[in-house]
Amino acid sequence: MSDDEPDLELLALLQKSLGLNDVAAVGSAETRVLEGAEYVYNNSIDVALDMRGTKAAASTIWQLMHEKEYSFKQWSEHELHPKSKDKSIVDFIFVLDLLNFCFWSDSDDPEQSFAIEYKGRKWTGYWSLVAALQRALEEEIPIASPEYWMSQCQDCTKQNLSHVFRSATAEEIPLLDERISCMREAGQVLLDVRGSNSLRSEAN
Repeated sequence: MSDDEPDLELLALLQKSLGLNDVAAVGSAETRVLEGAEYVYNNSIDVALDMRGTKAAASTIWQLMHEKEYSFKQWSEHELHPKSKDKSIVDFIFVLDLLNFCFWSDSDDPEQSFAIEYKGRKWTGYWSLVAALQRALEEEIPIASPEYWMSQCQDCTKQNLSHVFRSATAEEIPLLDERISCMREAGQVLLDVRGSNSLRSEAN
């Protein structure tokens, strides 16, 4: 398999986990992303999507991926990204994507910006999120489980989530309350749609 080809084993796992077992061939998945983007495009007042800018950005990203020879294989080779291809990676990628926004700092000093200390290093930006999730899992906190997100009266309190995203500096993770809200809302949707087994309900 070349770096530019899809990882069919991982794709099959994702399809099975999402209940797409009967998909006979790889095609365009119905994710409703375009439907949501179209609604934003047609109804936003304070936000605008520039079609030419979007196409230019996509072209630039595609070109840089080829120039730097970036591939899906390289994603898993980073020391912080999951290496396994089992059911747990589905939930990990889901929560990672769910919380991957806004790491801008209020501090002018990079040394004082929010950072996660993990494996002997300080991680910032996107990598701080990956490090926080991996650290939580090592501490046996099921941070990638939607069931955990919904147990706010028991284990998943704001205090516990503050511990999960505890910073190595004085600056806390930006928008913690908003991130918690995202987790709660997404967890409720997953539990409503899939039942108590969430994304993995049909993977067994």
